[in-house]
Amino acid sequence: MDVVLEHLKEYYVAYVVVVICALPVLFFTRKWSVPIILYAIEVAIYLGLMHLAFFLLVRLTRWFKENSSMRALREDGRPVDAPEWGTPLLEFWKREAYDPSWIIWVEVAVAVLIVFLVWRYRPMRVQRKRKRPGAAPGKGKKSYAAYGRPNYAENLGTAKVKKGRR
Repeated sequence: MDVVLEHLKEYYVAYVVVVICALPVLFFTRKWSVPIILYAIEVAIYLGLMHLAFFLLVRLTRWFKENSSMRALREDGRPVDAPEWGTPLLEFWKREAYDPSWIIWVEVAVAVLIVFLVWRYRPMRVQRKRKRPGAAPGKGKKSYAAYGRPNYAENLGTAKVKKGRR
């Protein structure tokens, strides 16, 4: 976490300039940009939860292996063949911190699967304008007669109603 804070302290001016330049663009393109941003946040949440699940699964597996060992204990109370497995929780981009090294590739494969599933089952949609709550479906005054309300159209005096229809 210190790495991120140090980076932000070092480059905060650049981030402020980028935000100031991006706000007008985001405002005028909000119909398209807001769904993209929310979609990216949703995928990031899923990927973060997946990484946390892998971290906890590796720790649980390591704990189980360590506590189910029948070998003699060292001075620190751990077995001689105690595993040194682990994944980084916060600095997930450091490949050398993954032990065994194949765990990162399993995480990448699951991340690709998550992105595909989100793309497949939660497709991004552009926002549409809302209709007024009391507006009738269709266009114009003719739509009231089309939906079985000829008396309302007659009262307006603008729509013609066929004889014999009520």
